[in-house]
Amino acid sequence: MNDKLKKQKEKKRKLFNLKKDQREEITGYTFLIPIIVLFSFIIFIPAGKAFLDSFTNSGLYQQIPKFIGLKNYIELFKDVEFWKTTARTVFLVTLVVGLQYILGLILAMLLNLELKGTRWMKNFIMIPWVIPVASMVVMFDFMVIPKFGLVNMILKNIGLNGFTRYWFGDKMFAFPLIIIMHIWRNMPFYAITLYAALKGISATLYEAADIDGANAWDKFWNITLPQIKTPSMIVIILHILFTVNNFDIIYLATGGGPVGKTEVLATQVYQMSWTNYEYGKASAMGIFMMLIMIVVSIVSMRQSNEA
Repeated sequence: MNDKLKKQKEKKRKLFNLKKDQREEITGYTFLIPIIVLFSFIIFIPAGKAFLDSFTNSGLYQQIPKFIGLKNYIELFKDVEFWKTTARTVFLVTLVVGLQYILGLILAMLLNLELKGTRWMKNFIMIPWVIPVASMVVMFDFMVIPKFGLVNMILKNIGLNGFTRYWFGDKMFAFPLIIIMHIWRNMPFYAITLYAALKGISATLYEAADIDGANAWDKFWNITLPQIKTPSMIVIILHILFTVNNFDIIYLATGGGPVGKTEVLATQVYQMSWTNYEYGKASAMGIFMMLIMIVVSIVSMRQSNEA
């Protein structure tokens, strides 16, 4: 009899817990509804509108847009300048993200040594990342202006007057300056993120490696890199997406010039929309960018999960 009562009580307790879990699940979904609605208005609806516009001749001078099928995409893929811009964007993202990660990791490892003055470095290292982009561009612009820029003044003082120029207006040096600004701005974020990851590595792993006679390179390759792989993948994926989408640095510094030498997909979409007023073509280009980023995100996340 007692066993039967115990079984009934246990059954009631499980049923109560199940209902409680269901209530909590419903409550959770209830709180998610406003966020889903907000995301629909902010992301999904504009993305859907852009997708539909990419199949029309929508523009400032078209009062009633007409459906033209894949014409925008066909013209886009036939455009030589579009592929040059795409190649420049891929090159920028690859170089910038790669250098940011390498330099950020080096800085993070230096911080992890806890040398004298490291505490002050931690306090100031995030300054480039938190200042507004417009302020950063103005600062770099003042450094390279023809007469009073710091770079040109130094060149004059060491007798290299022939090398003075407006660096952002030079076809050879404008794009490298864009790369430098990207790295200068984002490297501190990598450094702090990777520094936190390095702090999470157990010291016993290195002690065991010392016992086995491992050198510094062995410990870095077989312990440090595998242990920080997940945060590394996260910051790399995020900054690939950020750099592909980045518009403000190039637009404020060069506007895509000189003669298109710093034009990337983000600025080309802007030019297509607000200079040429060809909204259909701009939408097609935006959808192309979105597909690239979706593919990059899926491939990167799959590789991260498999590892």
